[in-house]
Amino acid sequence: MAVCKNEIPILEFDTEQSAVIVPGHHSDYHFPRKAVMLFMEPEIDNFVAQNHCEIVGKFVSVTKDFYVYQTKVNHVEIAFVQAPLGGAGAVQIMEQLIAGGVEEIIAAGCCGALVEDTEGSFFVPTAALRQEGTSYHYLPPSREIVLDAAPVKAICGVLEKAELSYKTCKTWTTDGFYRETKEMVQYRKSEGCSVVEMECASLAACARMRGVLFGQVLFTADSLADVDAHDIRNWGNDFFAAAMKIAMQAVTEVQA
Repeated sequence: MAVCKNEIPILEFDTEQSAVIVPGHHSDYHFPRKAVMLFMEPEIDNFVAQNHCEIVGKFVSVTKDFYVYQTKVNHVEIAFVQAPLGGAGAVQIMEQLIAGGVEEIIAAGCCGALVEDTEGSFFVPTAALRQEGTSYHYLPPSREIVLDAAPVKAICGVLEKAELSYKTCKTWTTDGFYRETKEMVQYRKSEGCSVVEMECASLAACARMRGVLFGQVLFTADSLADVDAHDIRNWGNDFFAAAMKIAMQAVTEVQA
């Protein structure tokens, strides 16, 4: 095991999987095998209130506490938790879920459209372009990461059963929300990216290194399809609840 050194720090990678600080070192949680990470908050609060969900964990951070809830979907016990914006924070939540015994994870959240599409269109990433930092701590440098087939299949299956249209896609994962420049957007579109978000590649890399399954369902919020006229639309606010339901259904159908 050794550090693969590079002139550019972000491209340096340590093949050693253990670290000085390990996830779960301050807790002894035991979560269900299946979990959902949700980039939303009011929808979680509403679901918890309506279904009287049990709190089975709490992840403490300097900004807020993230509560892990447990519920039953399709007669299967699942955990679910709010995930923070951005790959670094989201991966910290994923690491702690995995430390608590989770083996199959599906995330749900919104994204920016790079192609012409209506607000709330569903996309299922099959690959994520790695233009963020967190994934490079988990896997050697590469241009993109291919997502696990089983969660992708499960998500697509649930969408089809619900008769909801969707597209599989390559997503552009960035950690520079205000650096989606006109030329960069066009470049990413030329590489085949249909949407842009801030977590998928990071989560996929963490899951791959830890040996768990990960998939994500995205729905379009704003649109960058016309780089001369950014359209915020309604930021996808009408579609969070539907995405949450899809993710919860899909994780129960993931076959390891």
